[in-house]
Amino acid sequence: MSLQTVRNVVLLFSNPSWTDGHSNPSTILRNITALSSQIAYSEDLLGNITTLSTTSVSVANGVVQGLLYVPDLDEDDPCQNLTAGYIPANVTRQLSLPTTNYNLIALAPWINANCTKSFLASARTDPIRGMLVYLPDGDASQPPDVDDPAWDLEDGGLWKTQNRYPVYAIPGASGHEMMHQLSLYSGDLSQVPYSSQIISTYSPNPADYVRVWTELTVVTVSTTLPLWAFILIILAVIVAVIGSTSFLMHFVQSRRRAALRRRVMRGDVNLEALGIKRLMVPLEHVQTFPLFTYNYDPPSSSPTSPKLPMKGWTSSETSQQPGGLRIDKNDSALDYQPACLICLEDFESKKTIIRELPCGHIYHPECIDEFLSQLSSLCPSCKASMLPLGYCPPITNSMVRREYGTRRLRSQGPGIRIDVERGRQRLSSWSSSMKKHICRVSSPKPDEAVDLQEQPRVGRPSTVETTRDRMQELIVPVDEANSDDGRPQWKRATLKVFPGFR
Repeated sequence: MSLQTVRNVVLLFSNPSWTDGHSNPSTILRNITALSSQIAYSEDLLGNITTLSTTSVSVANGVVQGLLYVPDLDEDDPCQNLTAGYIPANVTRQLSLPTTNYNLIALAPWINANCTKSFLASARTDPIRGMLVYLPDGDASQPPDVDDPAWDLEDGGLWKTQNRYPVYAIPGASGHEMMHQLSLYSGDLSQVPYSSQIISTYSPNPADYVRVWTELTVVTVSTTLPLWAFILIILAVIVAVIGSTSFLMHFVQSRRRAALRRRVMRGDVNLEALGIKRLMVPLEHVQTFPLFTYNYDPPSSSPTSPKLPMKGWTSSETSQQPGGLRIDKNDSALDYQPACLICLEDFESKKTIIRELPCGHIYHPECIDEFLSQLSSLCPSCKASMLPLGYCPPITNSMVRREYGTRRLRSQGPGIRIDVERGRQRLSSWSSSMKKHICRVSSPKPDEAVDLQEQPRVGRPSTVETTRDRMQELIVPVDEANSDDGRPQWKRATLKVFPGFR
């Protein structure tokens, strides 16, 4: 409990009298301050009050009130001389109050430890409800806190509990003014300020009293927070947890996107081969792949040592390489490519212009240029990526999750195959069948010439529409839709805030 306000007013009390052998106690006749504030003292002290002790406060929330006075000290107390400069001689004492037992409020200067102890001990014998003390420094600011050394009485704080009344500290300027008013309202009715106006207005008995009445408004300072504060704290904690969790998950996802981006740029991950993202190769990059003239050399065989045919091609693009350059390749997987896998038309030796991809497969330039720049970034045969080194498309959280799921499936066992292996299996199967077909051809005699021209294949479609249909068959299936599109709206909103959830 703490003191919030101090209010001082001037009241008119009746003088106790005897009537027919019975005592008539003193009663409050008038609140002069409330009726005529111009002819009476009043003061309201709001704030700037320090609660020193709360022992035996009679009300939890409300007003503690009583007549204001200064406790008496023993005649031989050395503090009589020390306090003479702070307490007027005609100040209101208990003897100056009506004889009826009104509640009292004590006022005393805090000069030193010994004098304060004397005032506290004297007040314990009076019917007081509270005590006001002040440092006689004339300061109008709030007194020091309760733990300040200025309030130390050298008893370990025992004085705060041994008194049966609360003690409050007020500013020195306010205490000095109250002490001065107590010296003015301590005599009889003819000696108080504005006595003539009071007598003419209220016609009191000359033996009546005019004294200062003090009201102390105290409130209980609860140590527990109100309900709205608890609700705000809970909401703040929830927001903080959600915000920190969302920030952490966004940070983790950004690291995962960066890691996937680095792996794609190094060539460790082929997004299109995994069916995650459809990609196209810039046409200017496709046109950097070399052009050659297809040149097939028939195998030289004998009845005792047959050999497989070998392929070769020479450059025909004078703007890129000089003519006449011949490159022979003996890779067993690429030793014989008689036709373009896209349009299925046969290459003509020393006539057909072909484009060679970095993986070693060859196609008609018009077929492979359109395929790579408009449909897919993968080689139609082996599904190797033809993208420029270090290229990576924008990486999204959905792509990270799908790539992570694919890696988990691959790590579960060798029996699970993905699309990148399917292209190599198709190429190997096609190459084996072509070799068997070639080996079944009877070996020519040494003096017979070998006719490299093959008869046109009957029924083979060669139209542009058929070629494009063939291109659609060669591309790797990719789910172009976002993997999150099939989720409910609330789940997609949750993924925006918590991108790591699935």
